[in-house]
Amino acid sequence: MSYQVIARKWRPQSFEEVTGQDPITRTLRNAIEHERLHHAYLFSGARGVGKTTTARLLAKALNCHKSPRPTHSPCRTDDSHACASCKEITESRSIDVQEIDAASHTGVDNVRESIIGSVGIAPARDRFKVFIIDEVHMLSPQAFNALLKTIEEPPPRVVFIMATTERHKVPETILSRSQQFEFRTIATAKILERLKLIAEAESITVPDDALREIARAGEGSMRDAQSAFILIRVINGIAEHKPAEALAVVDDVVMRGHDLRNFCRDLLAHLRDLLVTKVSGGQELLESAVCDVKELQRQAAFFSESDLVRFFHSLAETETKLRTAAHPRYQMEIGLVKLMEMRRLEPLGHLLDRLTALEESLRTSKLPVQMKSTVPTTTGSADSRERRSTAATSSTPNAVGGPFVGTAARLALETEPASALSAAPSSRASAPVELGSVAESSLNAGGADSDFERIKSGLEGRRKMFLVTALEGARNASLEDGELYVEFAPEARHLRDTLAKSDNIKILREVCYEVAKRDCGVRIVIKDLTAPADTETSKEDEERRDKQRLRKSAEENPVVQQMLRTFRGEIVDVRLADSEPIK
Repeated sequence: MSYQVIARKWRPQSFEEVTGQDPITRTLRNAIEHERLHHAYLFSGARGVGKTTTARLLAKALNCHKSPRPTHSPCRTDDSHACASCKEITESRSIDVQEIDAASHTGVDNVRESIIGSVGIAPARDRFKVFIIDEVHMLSPQAFNALLKTIEEPPPRVVFIMATTERHKVPETILSRSQQFEFRTIATAKILERLKLIAEAESITVPDDALREIARAGEGSMRDAQSAFILIRVINGIAEHKPAEALAVVDDVVMRGHDLRNFCRDLLAHLRDLLVTKVSGGQELLESAVCDVKELQRQAAFFSESDLVRFFHSLAETETKLRTAAHPRYQMEIGLVKLMEMRRLEPLGHLLDRLTALEESLRTSKLPVQMKSTVPTTTGSADSRERRSTAATSSTPNAVGGPFVGTAARLALETEPASALSAAPSSRASAPVELGSVAESSLNAGGADSDFERIKSGLEGRRKMFLVTALEGARNASLEDGELYVEFAPEARHLRDTLAKSDNIKILREVCYEVAKRDCGVRIVIKDLTAPADTETSKEDEERRDKQRLRKSAEENPVVQQMLRTFRGEIVDVRLADSEPIK
């Protein structure tokens, strides 16, 4: 692959490049040059100070094929002419240099199988057979006892290199038979110098103050400081949408021996700092940010507040899954790529805007109108259509505006002749018109204080913009005698279906109750103005008016009112005794 992760590219290739451990590397170079080699070494010190790196360099120095004997300047693996032994040792795949993790091979059987059983076999190709035992203090007492005799009198051409962060847990019998080197924590200035070199070579722009904070956050560990440096790579990768960079970062973390859950927590803390910076712009609320305020502001500018919140919740879910994941690396990789893919998702409001514009163009045979604002206003139907981007996202329970627990609707599919419309109230259409034009006129003619403007405002307050849209698409609408009458053309049947849903009818009744201060019915009809005249239409209008009078009489009846209050009910239908309901 063309990309090489930082852990491999910038791992020291010579003793001179090991940062902050000059006394140790000088001693090892002199021992190699004068061929005064010990058969067992113990490297102790804090995490991330170069123990494993130095162990591999020592193994390469003992087995480099470019020299007829051990050399203190083994091949650099970035050199195309490097020998096979140095390359394989660097990549941890040499058959003569075995790296053993004592944390997962703690038992005596593991030691017998991995070390004692093969220590007597001569090297297959190299000069020395080298055993690198990491975290050796994790071996059990029985394993140490089994290893003791081999370390005390190993076969020729065998070298043991043990590394530990807790030297006091290693038995004295092992310590006394090993040449010990204590690795010190690395000075902040040394770490800063190394980070500057890496940033310049990787063409990453990071302010000196930010690098200094990263170096200080490492607390003497080059590995931890470079881990903080990795956080910047992750943020840049998300901002530039480079999924390959996410995989490279995870590989880098794994190669450095970091715990992926700790890395995930560090990234969560960094996202929190970015959000705080985005919201407050200052450093009062920042606790232990790895970057200065200017660098945080630079990174925060890549994202919106909602982006950072979504990133945080998604990454927190990934961190939870890492606890029980069979393959933590895969989980972390998918989690980071998911963050990048989340930025490609278009907000739901934008999609609703586009759907609404498309619907409008289909209804009016006009080009979609450019949406200008999503702020709720009551200045007309065009502005109301612009508010639809917030319509479908609300799932908050609606406040009840009156004593209603059920819903009722009077839905009808009516065919009325054009000639019969002259007998209808003047607010209704008397001739075929373009869909929505009469509704817009009736809805807005009364001004901001009209009943319909208050109904629309009530729906907007509940964030039910789809209902406002449906009302605006009606041919005619009126609130008369305790009834909301809404009339649609046949081609607007989909809007009728929207209003006719039981939940929407309930909301309309609640809003009408707030406006009219009384229980109101809802009547939604579809009329075809092109249908032939029907003399029965006037009769239906008369029946409707009779129905309204009966309903009003029932609503004013004290007994009925007491029943509604007691049982928190509503008037669903009104009928004469021993008769069918009036349609």
